[in-house]
Amino acid sequence: MDQGPLGILACAGSLPVEIAEAALKAGRQVHIVGIEGFAEPGIAAYSHTIQNIGQVGGMLTSLRRAGCRQLVIAGALRRPNLLKMRVDHGFFRAIKTALSLTRGGDDSVLRRVVRFFEKEGFEVIGVDQVAPHLLAPVGALGRLQPSPANVRAVARAASLLRALGAFDVGQGVVATEDGIIAVEGVRGTDEMLAQVEAAQVVGSGAPELAADGAVLVKMPKPGQELRVDLPAIGPRTVERTQACGLSGIVIAAGRSLVIERARTIALADELGLFIVGIEDGSAAESTASDCASLAPTAFRVIGGRRAAASERRDAEIGARALAVLTAHRAGRAVLVIGEHVQRVDGALGIHRMLSGRRPSHWGLRTFKRRMGVLVVAAIEDIGTSAESIDPVLALAARAALAGVVIVGPVDVEAPLAHALVRAADRHRLFVMVPDAANGRGAT
Repeated sequence: MDQGPLGILACAGSLPVEIAEAALKAGRQVHIVGIEGFAEPGIAAYSHTIQNIGQVGGMLTSLRRAGCRQLVIAGALRRPNLLKMRVDHGFFRAIKTALSLTRGGDDSVLRRVVRFFEKEGFEVIGVDQVAPHLLAPVGALGRLQPSPANVRAVARAASLLRALGAFDVGQGVVATEDGIIAVEGVRGTDEMLAQVEAAQVVGSGAPELAADGAVLVKMPKPGQELRVDLPAIGPRTVERTQACGLSGIVIAAGRSLVIERARTIALADELGLFIVGIEDGSAAESTASDCASLAPTAFRVIGGRRAAASERRDAEIGARALAVLTAHRAGRAVLVIGEHVQRVDGALGIHRMLSGRRPSHWGLRTFKRRMGVLVVAAIEDIGTSAESIDPVLALAARAALAGVVIVGPVDVEAPLAHALVRAADRHRLFVMVPDAANGRGAT
């Protein structure tokens, strides 16, 4: 049966072009709908149209006119501001889906996008069905092999990624056999590696990663929508990994993509890095529930500012995620915005986690200037004196967060708690602590 031309919804990166090439080699025509501001210029060599991310009607019309019945969604997509998009009539048909994108993590968002296109009559298929050669095989892809210390680091990272699956955090971790250095957040692998590299350059106390046999591990989250969000590495990943002083990269065999494979492997060999595909076991049930059950389930506000219901939900999610992280010795603080764990401090520290670009969640900043919470394991993670507390809360305010949540017990009458509340009031942040009367935890 003739399947007709393959539709490709192209976001950033070279993956859409590699998919188009694979389809053409297999004797199938393609039509690419490039997302304006994201799609690479290389799509111009194929039948294509360019559409703004808000022009949903234009996307559907373009795919249907080309005769596409199957669709691949490929490439990276930064979260747009929903109120600044150029929309057409089709966007309003998709308004329920669009508004739902303001809550939850990347995987839940992508599932809603897939369901929308399926309801419009398209069969959404995975990259593996069109370009299976891009999938990572089992074993070493280049000349080099991991050391025993590297293997132990991989086991530590893989265990954490499986446990964090329920929280829809990123797909990547930098680890040594002794601990977790960094966990990928909403900004992706490149941003995580940039943070690791910066920590090495300034000597902020991060370990000497090369000496410790640190590795980058990328694996799918348990239950992830693999048709549209397979973990991927390419030449840029290799360059970033080498710049961080890591020993190599480990990815899930059969469940991860190696983009520009020949160039990626040659570059890794040249730079002295290994790339290895392993059976990841991500389908196994997450262990998050056991750890998360120890987290507080209710919080109360101390200080002069109140917390909204949405921020209380963020606090509960952050407390459960932090319980998993602390059990794995992987972090003492997280950022949660729109019911999504966006950043983890890892070994890089709370200051670095709060620095850099503001966290965002699909345009919600337009609706409300402040939202989301900083969740920490103990009050001492913010600071041990008024002088050390204030800079952290200043960073939280600059990130447009609404408040701070402490998961561990807090003596609200102690001088440190008073100093925290005074600083929070100055920066217009609320402070929440566990409510012993209504949930696990003590004050």
